[in-house]
Amino acid sequence: MKSFAFYVLPMLALAFFPGRALSFCHETEVVQARFMRAAVAPGAPVSIEWMGHSMFQITSSKGTRILTDPHGRGDLPAPTAPTDIVTTSHQHGPHNSVWMAKGNPVVLEGLTPSGDDWNKVYTNIKDVSVYDVPAYHDKSQGRQRGKNAIFIFRVDDICIAHLGDLGHELTPQQLKMMGKIDILLVPIAGGFFTVTATEAKGVTKQVNPRIAIPMHYDWEGQVAEYASGLRVRKLGGPVLKISKQELPQPFDVDIFPDPHR
Repeated sequence: MKSFAFYVLPMLALAFFPGRALSFCHETEVVQARFMRAAVAPGAPVSIEWMGHSMFQITSSKGTRILTDPHGRGDLPAPTAPTDIVTTSHQHGPHNSVWMAKGNPVVLEGLTPSGDDWNKVYTNIKDVSVYDVPAYHDKSQGRQRGKNAIFIFRVDDICIAHLGDLGHELTPQQLKMMGKIDILLVPIAGGFFTVTATEAKGVTKQVNPRIAIPMHYDWEGQVAEYASGLRVRKLGGPVLKISKQELPQPFDVDIFPDPHR
C-alpha cells in the first residue's frame, strides 16, 4: 500500500508553488482562491448531470467535460457530446465502461488494471484539476470487495468529490487529503456494495459539503432514509447548474429524478 506521504507530499509541494498548477481543494489553495475571487466577477455555472448509477457528466464553464464511473448500461442515459476526462473509481464493470465516452478523452483510473493497488492521480487537464484519494469498497480494508478511489475535481473554483463505491466512513487522513469539498456525490447501496443510507449520512456530515447528491441507488426508500432530517431540494430534471457564489450554506441534499423511472 502506498503511504499517506506518497500522496500528500506532492500536494504540499504544489501548494507552495501555486504558479505551477491550477488550484486544488486544500486549505492553502482555498485561501488563495478567496483572494482571487474578490477581484473577479461571478463565474459562469458548472453543470452536473446525473446519468444513473454512479455516472455523472460534469461540465466546466469553458466546456470541459468530465465523465465519472461510466455504467455501460443500455437502460440508462448515455453521453452524446465528446468527453475530455473519464475517471473510474475501481475496476468493476458498472464503474469502468470507458467505451461510453465520446471523442478522445484522457482516462484516469483510480486503480491499477488488477485492482490490487491505487493509481496516483494528481493533475491538471485544461481548466480542471483532478486528484484521487485511496479508500476501500468495504469495511475490512478491501479484503471483501477490494479497493476504491475517491476522485476530487476542482471546476470553476467548485470542489466536487465523487466517492465511487465507498464502503466505510472516512478517516481523518482521508478527509485531510480530500480538502474542502463543496459538492459531494455520495453512494447509497444497503451496506453490501457501498455504505448504507445511515452510513452515507454520516459520511456526508464528516465531509460537510455545501451540496450533497445521492447516487448508486435504485429505489426511493433509501434516499428518503438518507435525506431524513436534512434540508432537501428535489430537482425537476437531471441537471444541476450552479456557480461558486450560488452554493448554499449550510448544505442541501439535492435529489435528481431517478433515471430508472
